[in-house]
Amino acid sequence: MNETLAEIIRGRTIGLVNKEGGLVTIVFNDCSRMQVKVIEGPTMNMLGEGRIEAVGEDGAELTLFGEDDRRAILRLAAPGASITVKDKDGLVEYAG
Repeated sequence: MNETLAEIIRGRTIGLVNKEGGLVTIVFNDCSRMQVKVIEGPTMNMLGEGRIEAVGEDGAELTLFGEDDRRAILRLAAPGASITVKDKDGLVEYAG
């Protein structure tokens, strides 16, 4: 589990998920956003517009767990350097 990232995004509700090239952007309802550099699209995306409950990170795989056992699995381009979370004002809350 990635407890640091989970503490930051736990409880936030997904408003929009966008995949463009090697970047997945998740915009939360509070106008914060998480960008994940990936080597391919989500291998499974069943989050919908629910809340984030937990985050798992195992090597090059990031798993976002949402409400009602929903989840998304992303393959990271560079483990440890592929995830950025910014608040609504663009200030970095997490980078790793």
